[in-house]
Amino acid sequence: MIDERTMPAIFEPGPSSPVAARGNGHRVETELGSFPGSAVVQLVAGPADGPDAVVATLHGATVTVTDARIVASDGAFEWPWLVKDLQAVIHAPHAAWTILVVPGIGDFGVSVPPAQVEEFRRVLARLCDVGGRQEPLPVAALVPAALVPPPPPAPPAASPTEQKPVGTGASHRLRDRKASRGSALLGPGDRNLTGIEARSISAWFGTHQVLDRVSLEMPAGQVTALIGPSGCGKSTFLRILNRMHEMIPSASLAGEVMLDGHDIYDAARKLTDARREIGMVFQKPNPFPAMSIYDNVVASLRLTGLKVATEVKDEIVETCLTKAGLWREVRDRLRQPGGGLSGGQQQRLCIARSLAIRPRVLLMDEPCSALDPTSTRRIEETVMELKSEVTIVIVTHNMQQAARVSDRCAFFLAEEGTPGYIVEHGPTASMFGSPQDDRTERYVTGQFG
Repeated sequence: MIDERTMPAIFEPGPSSPVAARGNGHRVETELGSFPGSAVVQLVAGPADGPDAVVATLHGATVTVTDARIVASDGAFEWPWLVKDLQAVIHAPHAAWTILVVPGIGDFGVSVPPAQVEEFRRVLARLCDVGGRQEPLPVAALVPAALVPPPPPAPPAASPTEQKPVGTGASHRLRDRKASRGSALLGPGDRNLTGIEARSISAWFGTHQVLDRVSLEMPAGQVTALIGPSGCGKSTFLRILNRMHEMIPSASLAGEVMLDGHDIYDAARKLTDARREIGMVFQKPNPFPAMSIYDNVVASLRLTGLKVATEVKDEIVETCLTKAGLWREVRDRLRQPGGGLSGGQQQRLCIARSLAIRPRVLLMDEPCSALDPTSTRRIEETVMELKSEVTIVIVTHNMQQAARVSDRCAFFLAEEGTPGYIVEHGPTASMFGSPQDDRTERYVTGQFG
């Protein structure tokens, strides 16, 4: 989240500003401008400049600015913000994005069509009484990375034999993107079980390499556990599997992630398509706290741009909560806030939210690390039940948990400042019973890590 203590604002509502002068009484709003075809992102969890930032998106939305509200709507969903809640507006000089800061709610970004950028900013200036200040502020330290990617830097030099990043940021790739031939994307109705495969994945944060040529096949309908000491690249590898790594401005990667024989990073594939196929559950439960349990489940449809008829939503909610092992506990309070659930229930709600889009692969980053033993047991039961419907990849530091829930394991290690790599991988029974590498045996038996 943006640190407001160090961030200058283009406007700060004062006693004489229109923002502060509006009363709370009912009155007719005056429309100042309407901007169809806009993109809107809302930061909903995690620090904006961190790897676990979660954002909701609306594409092809109409953003309407009145003297009281800013409303984004795509016809199915509507996001309103009160002008009185805004504390800063930040224009990105290198892009069409404008970031609006709402402390306690989550920063959000708006990108209107290029031809309307200047008009949109004039409307905001008029609305917020910026006092004639028109020059853009320096953006590097002000704009949250999860919401606005920075311009690409010059590619680093690399020898012909070395594998080096040649780009960074959300819209750049390390290798030459070649459009796949005949790569038809699977529709929502074609959701057969499929595995996921990483091929020669290397990853960097700036010039610091954190993974080196990691290849791993994660079979369909099985649970693959990623184990290893902290700092060996397990969570980075997991985020690469659903294109979250590229959201970090300094991050870059090389290699391929194959789903149904096609690289999810291929130029022909959209980010939203990858997110529909590959769901994610984070270490810390991140339901939308003020949103009802019911709306939390169907929110995942909005995040990936899926529109579902109202009459179908009830069935989706019940089915997903049942699969997540939560239906019996919450069926009589579906309209109560998701933030009122216990930690274990919130994590299962997040699993239900991920299942609503019918992913074919579900990634779980230490989903039980902050939970009590009872909640952990229920999450593990849920994982075991779900693997017949979805391929699961889980990061865990709990060796007993890895032995209980996984079919296969991959042991990651990073030694003496070297990038993370896989020491060995294979069936869980073999990894724990007769590992091929002495380092694996010492790790799974608790001798280090």
